[in-house]
Amino acid sequence: MAPQHRPLIEIAKQFAWTYLRLQRMLDRCLAGSEASVARIRLLAYVADGPKRSTDIASFFGHAPRTVTEAIDALEAAGQLKRRIVPQDRRIKLVELTPAGREVLNRAQPEYERLLAETVGTLEESELAGLDGALCKLSQRIEAMEAELAAPRERSQPEQR
Repeated sequence: MAPQHRPLIEIAKQFAWTYLRLQRMLDRCLAGSEASVARIRLLAYVADGPKRSTDIASFFGHAPRTVTEAIDALEAAGQLKRRIVPQDRRIKLVELTPAGREVLNRAQPEYERLLAETVGTLEESELAGLDGALCKLSQRIEAMEAELAAPRERSQPEQR
């Protein structure tokens, strides 16, 4: 007899709720510091390399105005800076500053502690399975995002 599996929707909900609960725990752990999960998330995303605010909004699924306000606040705190692209002065890239890197560095030990106490309790085989499953899901989502973007790119008129 084949093993019974829970419905996909139940597994997906458990994954989402577990992730959200982990994020809320991290927010509580960071309470009282200058960082929140939202700020850390934005700083960490920009730490991978300069980004346009439209790309940030798209990645996080936020309205452009919301992202602009967050960038403004982090820029005022000296943790992010905007830089104009010389080849196209209409484009501004958002970059991490040394102060922003320091905020990430101070939050890192708390994040690692929380991960050790949660994800770190999984056995090696469970971690390997989770890693494999997440990599596979990520690859599929990237492919689907590319498929969804392709029709829009073809339908947009060429700019001359």
